[in-house]
Amino acid sequence: MWPLVPKMNKACDGLFGRRASRAMRSGSAVLLFLGAACATPQVPALPDTEPMAPLARAALSEWEAWGGIAVSGWPEERPADTAATPERFARLVGYWTAVPGGAGVARLLSGQRSAIAAVLTDQGGAVETKGDGRATTISVAASWSEDIGLYAYPAWSAAFISAVVRRAGIPESDLPSSARHAHYIDAVLARAIADPQGARFHPYAPEDRAPRSGDLLCADRSPVPLTHWSMRLAEAGRPRPMHCDVVVRNGPGVVEVVGGNVQDMVVLRRLPGDAVGRVLPAPPGQPPFVLVLVAQEQG
Repeated sequence: MWPLVPKMNKACDGLFGRRASRAMRSGSAVLLFLGAACATPQVPALPDTEPMAPLARAALSEWEAWGGIAVSGWPEERPADTAATPERFARLVGYWTAVPGGAGVARLLSGQRSAIAAVLTDQGGAVETKGDGRATTISVAASWSEDIGLYAYPAWSAAFISAVVRRAGIPESDLPSSARHAHYIDAVLARAIADPQGARFHPYAPEDRAPRSGDLLCADRSPVPLTHWSMRLAEAGRPRPMHCDVVVRNGPGVVEVVGGNVQDMVVLRRLPGDAVGRVLPAPPGQPPFVLVLVAQEQG
């Protein structure tokens, strides 16, 4: 989900790129990018020109199963097609079963769906009178479209990430399944610091690294967002609402990501980037990007 956040992103240096002692400084790069980032331009699609990482392929497969909805930036309106089809609902339940404690949420959502179906069944048909005096019985269930947004809570974006990470063959030790982004981020950061040679993901500040296929791009949804990912180290284990997407493609001016529970759907977003493919700061009122988890080549 993407609630409004009254804060603009601040550019800081990456601990794995430049010195972390500069992380608390507000970067002037924001001012350079502000004119491009404050709007939501129509970002063109990228061609398939490079081999795609397994995690990106898994995310794209889910996106296609949800209808292949693509948007530019941060649109205000939801997609036209947000129906809670049996296929979409089944996939959503599957995401929850991929995380610890998620089976209970899956049962809750299934119970809600059954209750809605029971109400519609009890209501039966409705009588519609036409202008010529004839009466026609129509089905209430057929005339009412159930929206997937009914099942948007608890938020399932982290469950989506966990599910596609497992389907990509990435083990729990590299990125543990969790219903909270902050939980697996903490584990990834700890592993990268304790075992930089063996860690699958390394953290970078978004302005220091252009993400590639199979990386994760993460934003901070809290009212007072982090200005640099390294600040998370001091509060590891504490709640912090975040959101991560899987990077599927990258090129000059464009970063394509796939995420779950984005406008209640699995959506591909085309984000504005700079000339070398680094994502530009999010516009005011949107969660700032604070972290790129860069996948390392596995031997």
